[in-house]
Amino acid sequence: MSVNFVKTAPGKRLVALLLAAAMLLPGLARAEDLTAEWMEHAFRSRDIVGGAVVVSRYGEPVFTYAYGSKSASRMEPVTLDTCFRVASVTKMVTAVGVMKLYERGAFALDDPISDLLPFRVVNSAFKNDPITVRQILSHTSGVIQSQHTGIDWDYVSQRNTEHLFLRYARPGTRYHYSNINGSLFGALIEAVSGQSLNTFMRENVFDPLGMNAAYDPTLLPDPSDISNQMSKSGTNILSPSRMLVRSNYEDTCDPMAHLQYSVGGLYASARGLDRIGAMLCEEGRLNGARVLNPGTVRLMQADQRFFPGSSVTCVSEYGLGIRRFEDSHGNTWYGHQGIKDGLSSDVFYLPDKGLSVTVIANGYTQQKLNDLVAIASLTIDRAAETDWNSK
Repeated sequence: MSVNFVKTAPGKRLVALLLAAAMLLPGLARAEDLTAEWMEHAFRSRDIVGGAVVVSRYGEPVFTYAYGSKSASRMEPVTLDTCFRVASVTKMVTAVGVMKLYERGAFALDDPISDLLPFRVVNSAFKNDPITVRQILSHTSGVIQSQHTGIDWDYVSQRNTEHLFLRYARPGTRYHYSNINGSLFGALIEAVSGQSLNTFMRENVFDPLGMNAAYDPTLLPDPSDISNQMSKSGTNILSPSRMLVRSNYEDTCDPMAHLQYSVGGLYASARGLDRIGAMLCEEGRLNGARVLNPGTVRLMQADQRFFPGSSVTCVSEYGLGIRRFEDSHGNTWYGHQGIKDGLSSDVFYLPDKGLSVTVIANGYTQQKLNDLVAIASLTIDRAAETDWNSK
């Protein structure tokens, strides 16, 4: 290839030289490609203590990056297999388990959850309007957001539940993201399956996908690589040794006892979460393991208003445990974000391009961009624009 140069101003001449170099050196990354150098700058410029990124395409990893340390001491490096408490990404992972039971015919999506649980969940302002499985999964149940999820439902069902519900909207008529909805995901799995949340998910999701994951660190198949929980200022909140000592999870079927675990209690690595995103992107199958049927994955992604007889009649950001997100290029991604103390975790996938992106960052102050934490939003944009065929 020949390149012709013309006389230009110094600034334009530099641009011309860079473009010429890109044409003469096909292996040179384009400005918009996702690279380790770009990723390092993104982590370092935000004073992130540690984190990891995995991008898969059609189920196979095409980009991996581990950054920084597992603690404020900056001594132990993060790896792709370092487990973090991944906050609200837990909800999407648990929703996969809920939909596994749905596939088995254990319930219908518009069944009242009070018929399935050993306790009643009802908005006292609308006692004749049952709260359904579809509503809790799409965050349209009317349950309000709450950091306190270990609720004694036997107690509140006998009294006025005004503090737990929207008082002006019937179930299914208003979107309102709530941690309490997530707590009911796990309770539903235990009540219907007769197994503990962790056991059911290990047998039906984690083991088939080859994930080192658990709802309590003591239950991890390999607990040797766990990151500290960290504050926004980058200080340690809880070390792995203290996590293991303080654990009070009992691996038994007890829907009332495990409410908080399916809200944000999952421990998993970037490599493990990538298996969830890639599986969903591949319509429920990954590396020969069928976790969900293709129709079930499409159902989880869909706007729930448009199904005959649906108990959801309002717009929601969520399908069934899965959020829809539009990037700056107009691409529609599906997935979930988690934020807790100084940690953010994001798992989003783009079926149109076969891409799944997992970004975990720990020990920093999160800033939002396009309604996601900035480092995830920017990484997703880069992944969508990268020419993976040339890699």
